Parts: sequence; structure tokens; C-alpha cells
Amino acid sequence: MKNILFLIVTSLFPFLVFAYPAQHELFELNKSMIQLWVSYEKGVTGTGSGVVIKKNHVATDCHVFQNATGVNVVKYHDTYSPIGVYADWEHDICVLKFDNLPLEPVEVRQSESIHYEEEVFTLTFPNDNPVPLPSYGKVKALYNFDKGSIIRTSATFTVGSSGGALFDNDFNLIGITTFKSPGKRLGYFYCLPTEWIDKVMQTKMLTDIRSETAPFWALPDEQKPFFMQVVLPLQDSNWAEVKRIAKMWTQSEDDSTNAWFYLGLAEKEFNRDFAKLFLNKSISLNPRNLDALKVLYELSSEEGDDESIKKYRSMIEAVDPDHFVDHNSQV
Repeated sequence: MKNILFLIVTSLFPFLVFAYPAQHELFELNKSMIQLWVSYEKGVTGTGSGVVIKKNHVATDCHVFQNATGVNVVKYHDTYSPIGVYADWEHDICVLKFDNLPLEPVEVRQSESIHYEEEVFTLTFPNDNPVPLPSYGKVKALYNFDKGSIIRTSATFTVGSSGGALFDNDFNLIGITTFKSPGKRLGYFYCLPTEWIDKVMQTKMLTDIRSETAPFWALPDEQKPFFMQVVLPLQDSNWAEVKRIAKMWTQSEDDSTNAWFYLGLAEKEFNRDFAKLFLNKSISLNPRNLDALKVLYELSSEEGDDESIKKYRSMIEAVDPDHFVDHNSQV
């Protein structure tokens, strides 16, 4: 019944959640979105998404067509073949080059300027859909990685969405939709930074789409970045393992708000004083880290600390003015 009530409330008051783009605005953006059709041996085919980032250049994920026998893009029932590719297989960012693609590019914004809880939306071709579909959400975390910021968003995507576009509310491209967290819970969705597009464009254009290099997110668990290593133990409530990974993370990246958040979250199960210390370290590095603020508010409420309750509630409302409105509507 609570879930039904929540669905009713959010459908009646969507303005409390996201400022949706108008249909005509989405229509204009759709003109710069393309669907990739990929062929493999033995007649196997697949699809993916891409976005025009400059004249005759389409950004996408390398894994969409890596080791395929052929790749084409489709727009308005017309098919176009690339003449080459700029590829960074390790970071899974590729740009296909064309000589006759009659599509206008989108505006691009550097990912480093993005803020936590900023409203965003994706445009992709999920499940072989012939037209791009939007998904709405917010920036939930930014992870510094190899001279870029990996974006975690609550805007969901699925099969066929790889290589699609993440936009801000001013319709600037801010990321490329790429991979989802493992497991069936949490649903963390990650996008690659636009800085990597600029970087790969400075490399030599290739004509071969074969590579044995695995993307960083597909490496064995112990070789993945800390922000990925922590997810499965978090899903399993294995707090000792979360603490172990987060501790290594803070030692490697002392200025990471996310590392201190996960260390504080895990420490909550062992020592609340340490938990509050680490969580406050997290918000000192980024006062917009809503996850850390919510845990601090929860701890203050459980302890009946009225002064801290007021403090963290005010900080939460500064980041997400509708947080307590949405929360109360679910009760």
C-alpha cells in the first residue's frame, strides 16, 4: 500500500522530483542520437547507442562493437558506415569517424564541472528500441579515475543503452552511458566522462575494431577501482569487507568523499563514534554528498541529538529541498 501511495503521489507531483525536458526539446536532441548495428560471426547481431559529438564523429562505448565483423549506424532508416575509429579500449571510450553523416553534434560539457544531486537524464536505444528513450535521475556520485570523473547516476539504462548519452538539464552532453553494478540490488549506473572523449580524439585513427584489451570495469574484482570493489560486499551487508576496502581507498585517495563515506557507513556497525568522524570527513570534502548526510541524520535521530538533527536536516534540504517531502509521502 505504501508503494502504491508513493506512485500516486509522485505521478501527481512530478515537479517535486525532476524538471523534465519538453517533448520538442527531446525531439531536437534525438536528431543527434544514433543506433549502432553490430554483426559478428555466425550471423550474430547486436545493437548499441551513440551520440554525435562533432561533425562526422560519433562517441560510444568500445565494447559495443569490439571484435565484431562489422558496425554501422542507423538514422531515419538510412545506414552509414564508419571509415575509422579512435579507440581507448582500456577506458571503453571510442569515437567512430564518418565522411557523410548528416547529423548535427550536441553541446559537450566537461564532467569535472558536474555537481552531486544535479538533475540529469539519459537518451539511449534500450532493448533494440528504434527510437531513443529518456530516463531521468540525479548525479549520485563522482569518482576520480584516470584524469576524469566516472559518474554514478540514478537515471537507469539497460541492454542496448551502452554508448548512449547522459545530459544535464541544459542539454549538454556530460557522460556516456556504459555499465551497471553487478548483482541484482542497488542498481548503480555508471557513465564515462566527456574528458575521455577529448583524449581519445588525440590518438591515431584505426581501421581495425579488434582488441584483446578488457575495459577497466570488466577486470577481475581485485583489479577494479575501489568504487567498484565495494559494491558486492555492500549488497551482501559484509561490513567487515566494506570497511577493509574503504580503508584502503582512503589511504589511496585521502581526498575522496566517497571513500570516507563507505568507511563511515561500514564503521557504523562497529563503532559509532568513528562512523560519525569518517562521515563528517566525507561531507567536509563535499557538503553535497547526500548519502553521507542521510546517515549522519539517521545516527543523530537515533541518538536524540536535536542540535545535530537540525544541522543535518538543514544541510540535506540545501542539497535536496524535496527530500523530506518525498520521504514523508512514502510513510
